[in-house]
Amino acid sequence: MDLAAVRSLVREVNFSVHGVPALVTIPDGPAVETSIIWLTPITEQVPGGTDLRRADPKRLMALRRDCIPTVPRGTRVEVTEHLQETPDLWTVDAVERVEPDHHRVIVVPSGD
Repeated sequence: MDLAAVRSLVREVNFSVHGVPALVTIPDGPAVETSIIWLTPITEQVPGGTDLRRADPKRLMALRRDCIPTVPRGTRVEVTEHLQETPDLWTVDAVERVEPDHHRVIVVPSGD
């Protein structure tokens, strides 16, 4: 059995079912139309050495590696969120993890 073909099929199904159309612009690069998947936000506890604690959720999205081979910090993604009609602009703050078929990136709302 060819595992590459199975992985490709799984990627296509995931992005077809869960994907949202997006316009991704790498700094000093062209804009690429692709799809992203919004992932469950992660919550990290802020240091507990003080009496004030808070949990800041970080927004995550998955970007296809076959469309976007590298995702440097500062990459901009124009995409809609659940039940929105107009897209918002997000900026890649960090790469959380790189998988064989996609990048998992942390995004923040763009100030523009």
